[in-house]
Amino acid sequence: MKIFFLSMTDNLNSDLRDSLKEEISKRGNIVAYISSEPQEEDKPYYLSTIKDYKEINNDIQVDYFDLSESFSDEDIDGLLKYGVIYLSGGNTYVFMSDAKKRNLYSILEKHLKNDGLVIGASAGSIMMTLSIDLAFIEDENTPNLKDTKGFGFVDFEFHPHFSESDYSFLSEYVERKKTKIYICKDGDGMFYSDGNIKLFGEVSEFVEK
Repeated sequence: MKIFFLSMTDNLNSDLRDSLKEEISKRGNIVAYISSEPQEEDKPYYLSTIKDYKEINNDIQVDYFDLSESFSDEDIDGLLKYGVIYLSGGNTYVFMSDAKKRNLYSILEKHLKNDGLVIGASAGSIMMTLSIDLAFIEDENTPNLKDTKGFGFVDFEFHPHFSESDYSFLSEYVERKKTKIYICKDGDGMFYSDGNIKLFGEVSEFVEK
């Protein structure tokens, strides 16, 4: 099981960029981009992410998907043809709500078991963990999602875009939930590979001072 957890895809730590390049290259340099919400016709966030991936490796191809009815069940199942699936940033609650409707978990589970790579950025990274409750810091639960469990592919939670102002909230959260959290600043990230974790840049397990 191989997953990258990122805050964002631009201005990446150089070692992280090299590791992404290596792992994506192993799987054919074709990435399935899953948008957290359907994008307008010009798809600005998708186009921006294409540029970010070109900075990683100019040979990478990025194909767009979202979880709306514009993509059939057959289209969504077609994600399994890709070696790399990228889960974008956005509103985590909206993304998870739509992911449950389209049964994205089972697709990602099959993908990971077949040595596929998943890359999550911000919302996309939070969803891979035990819970999406940490999204409360930045996102509004507009779909009124009651079940806030994550996909649970790892035994921790992930907090992207970390800043010192988040410290008091995270301290209370850890005390209340008795959970492990990795905090990550923009441009940095971590690679989970079959139970082993490699950290890039300013990423660490959250520890109360």
